[in-house]
Amino acid sequence: MRKLSKKQKKLIAEWIEASLLDGWSIFSIDQMDQEQANSILSFNDHETFWQNADRFINDYLMDKKIS
Repeated sequence: MRKLSKKQKKLIAEWIEASLLDGWSIFSIDQMDQEQANSILSFNDHETFWQNADRFINDYLMDKKIS
């Protein structure tokens, strides 16, 4: 199984940080603008991108909440 690249993680993290101003309402990559999500996907296109992105988002938010 392929994983998210560093560039993909960085862009998703930046999107999360910008979205946190809305009160922790982020929980899925599906909430991202489709054009932006497809742009991030194009850097390392693989069949499990959407699941990996959702897992990264959840892990990132849990880490922020615990820290």
